[in-house]
Amino acid sequence: MIDLSVVVPTRNERANIGPLVDRLTQTLPVGTAEVIFVDDSSDDTPLVITAVAEEASLPILMLHREPSERVGGLGGAVVAGLRLAQGRVVVVMDGDLQHPPETIPELVEPI
Repeated sequence: MIDLSVVVPTRNERANIGPLVDRLTQTLPVGTAEVIFVDDSSDDTPLVITAVAEEASLPILMLHREPSERVGGLGGAVVAGLRLAQGRVVVVMDGDLQHPPETIPELVEPI
């Protein structure tokens, strides 16, 4: 059972994917959390997400949206991620490491 889904909208964030997944892995309980990347990139970010997912201990899903599918910009990406989320609690965070993953447990603890 997935308790927590982390939705991460990305656009050309290839350099941040590995460090973000490493930090999420150190922070989230394995077996009860998932990470969902909703990718609107025009670079090789989807390939990086796929490679990192193969090595990750957390389940990582990716939805790559082609230019014609990028309806709603960032908000549309968040909604697309929410639709895929299986957790009873969902956190949305930026893929550029502005939001520290280490704060997620404190953020969701009251829930």
